[in-house]
Amino acid sequence: MTRIRTFICEDDELFCQMLTDYINRESDMEVIGTTSHKQQLLNEVRNSSMDVLLLDLNLTEKNFDGIEAAIEIKAMQPGLQIIVLSSFDSEEVMTHALAYARVNNYITKEHFRDIPDAIRAAYTGRPNLHYSSAGKLLNRFIVSRHDELKQMLTPVQIDILRKLDQGYSRNEVAEALFYTRQSINNELYKAQKIIKGKFPYLEWLRLKKHNTRHLIELSKQLGLLEQDKRN
Repeated sequence: MTRIRTFICEDDELFCQMLTDYINRESDMEVIGTTSHKQQLLNEVRNSSMDVLLLDLNLTEKNFDGIEAAIEIKAMQPGLQIIVLSSFDSEEVMTHALAYARVNNYITKEHFRDIPDAIRAAYTGRPNLHYSSAGKLLNRFIVSRHDELKQMLTPVQIDILRKLDQGYSRNEVAEALFYTRQSINNELYKAQKIIKGKFPYLEWLRLKKHNTRHLIELSKQLGLLEQDKRN
């Protein structure tokens, strides 16, 4: 039976030894080496034949140099499967590890018992993002797409839609914003064009004459008219 050659880069000596013993109990995998230093890891990647790398993100008291190491490793060996095993569980750190360092999986250390299955999945090339990071990454993705759409609309367009939703007439909106009614119509047309580009499958958006009521309702459903509470 071919054994999956696994290398561990971890700065906690006791945890590293425990993880090594745990993995070596699996009949189809073996730990071929360990280190706690970035430079030694890079040397091992160049000179040894590992199949899967288990990588901590915080090495030698320098925060997130594991991400830096992963970026360099992927540049050297794009095909090497990297699984992050870290105590950090922030959305931003997880996003950087997967998007920029191109790691295959991200597992928080409390779930180390799931590592053997993650190693097998990585070795066979099966997508298998661990649930300890999947939920946060999905939330990050949703927020980023929402922000992307909201930033495509101008503050004036959002203000116009808000005021119309609050019951203002177009003339009243124009007066409140020191615009002409035609300018208000133009901004609504631009807003609809932006949303139409994102949601071409909506039937009412395919109509030649735009429907402001539908535009306002969809904007509300998408959360585009909400005040940003993150500031």
